[in-house]
Amino acid sequence: MLRKIVQSLVCLLLVMTAGAVQVKVAEAKETGMLFIEQPFKKEGLRFQVTVTEIDNPKFDSPEYHVNTIVTNISRKPITYTTAQCYDVTTRIEAYASGDSWELPYRENEPACTQDIKEKTLKPGRTIEQDEYFRTDELPSDLTPDYFQLNASVHILVGPEDKEREEEIVKMQTKFLPGLALNPDEIEIQSESSELPKSYYELKATGKVSNKEIKRVTIQVFNSIITLRIDSKSGEFSTKKKVKAKGPSLQSGILEVTYKDGTKHIYNIPIKNSSN
Repeated sequence: MLRKIVQSLVCLLLVMTAGAVQVKVAEAKETGMLFIEQPFKKEGLRFQVTVTEIDNPKFDSPEYHVNTIVTNISRKPITYTTAQCYDVTTRIEAYASGDSWELPYRENEPACTQDIKEKTLKPGRTIEQDEYFRTDELPSDLTPDYFQLNASVHILVGPEDKEREEEIVKMQTKFLPGLALNPDEIEIQSESSELPKSYYELKATGKVSNKEIKRVTIQVFNSIITLRIDSKSGEFSTKKKVKAKGPSLQSGILEVTYKDGTKHIYNIPIKNSSN
């Protein structure tokens, strides 16, 4: 499952960077990425959200590309309503010192109609959309404490032959500027050293502070390493030999799984101690 997610993240990056290049315009660069997966079994939906921080020279401030996939994981069709440009309502807010600012869309977003429409999502089918949020309207001297992302779908529940009630299924998550790991959740230090015959020795130490975290793994090349977390202290330490596949080992994929089934996936740097 993790390999499929990593492959999808790589494909997403390739799609984002494969557009036509204009000679006199600087290209946007990805500076960080976070993947969130959260199932809502009772409502029959699964949210998968990839947030990418893009360095946009036009505004001299980053913006966030949000790719959202909502899947019907139930055995019955789900009816939902929309009155926006998008089927999934997404908001990002920046928080600092008790104040908040909602991030605007890109300036070239299309005009939205306010007509309420009903749509049906069949079992196994998905809603997928891409949105871009700017940070250039934040105060120039502001460094947000964190950002909060809300993605929601309005579904209709109850028998079809009666008036049905509207229910909001909402995924909510926080992330830090640069899409860095939240030290209140997990801290990790990782380094590698080169070994003969294209092997690396990976060392990872740290601490998990959030008791709702169930499992933590690191993927480097084709190897997936499960971190053994002490149930009392939350600390972990591991040493593992991995076979190199491709370029030198500079980063890994960290997957954090929570007790409710939510998954967060980060790109993390790995220091080369051989130098």
